[in-house]
Amino acid sequence: MSNLVLMQSDQIIIQSFQAGVQKELQFTELVKRHQQKLYYQIKRMVIEHADADDIAQIVWMKVWEKLDSFKMESEFSTWLFRIGYNETINFLQKRKKLAIVHSMDDSEDSNQEVASSNAPKSSQIQIKLDQAIMQLPEKQRFVFMLRYFEELPYEKIAAITETTVGGAKANFHQALKKMQEFIQEN
Repeated sequence: MSNLVLMQSDQIIIQSFQAGVQKELQFTELVKRHQQKLYYQIKRMVIEHADADDIAQIVWMKVWEKLDSFKMESEFSTWLFRIGYNETINFLQKRKKLAIVHSMDDSEDSNQEVASSNAPKSSQIQIKLDQAIMQLPEKQRFVFMLRYFEELPYEKIAAITETTVGGAKANFHQALKKMQEFIQEN
């Protein structure tokens, strides 16, 4: 059965799941197919492995709970990323509410440490890029990640973020503009 499952489309696996045919096996196959992309998409937003892992666990629990009612009006991966996006945004909003505001002195000290380190130039460029990405509002950051790292088309990004194609394009271009300004200032 497992060789047969590997050759099946997500749609067939979901139909089998919904029909009650070896639900655990069907679900496990979906997890195997999509867990890595989901995890890395979440991790790019929250940075910390433990946070990304926790959010991914929550997403998969929600998928298990809701998969019986999934109508397949979109691709499974689009639906999965939408759940991941919503859970990540919820996590970031909760963290923002609980965050302790650091003084400007602490922020300046850490920036000086990064700038004065003996790290190779490419590492410093990566650090600046990561800092620029983290300065973006959550939605722009997520759209940027989907477009730049995942190379998804705007249509799929719009479906995941529940916006229009024009809105997805605008978020991406605003993100680029803000990142460029941040890098030029720093």
